[in-house]
Amino acid sequence: MNALLHGCMAKVVLILVAGVCFVATAMARPRDDSTQKIEEGKRLFHARCGYCHLAGGTGTIMLGRRLGKDRSLLEERTDLNVEYIKKITRVGINGMPPHNRIELPDSELDLIATYLTRPASARAADTAAAKGGTP
Repeated sequence: MNALLHGCMAKVVLILVAGVCFVATAMARPRDDSTQKIEEGKRLFHARCGYCHLAGGTGTIMLGRRLGKDRSLLEERTDLNVEYIKKITRVGINGMPPHNRIELPDSELDLIATYLTRPASARAADTAAAKGGTP
């Protein structure tokens, strides 16, 4: 009987230790890996939107004519918000055609919008990386 009780206690201790390790790991990891989302959004923006919205693209040229050169590159703008990006992407505007959910799934559009509305700290890191340094 004593051996049976000892075996059960060992299992309980093992389960408790495993539970504590799981909780400690979950708490150490950020719930939302925004850096990873921003990087994925950047990759998607370049792949899906870059043809028109990187330097020299039709979208960039048209935005420059309409809003001024300082607001022509979407990656550099700080006045955009997620809802606006999603709306314009889905319905289109001027020369930009609408993009449906088959062409650009919501999950990808969410990441692109996250990238374009990234915080100043992430923008500083992008700028430093482009120059070969650290922020």
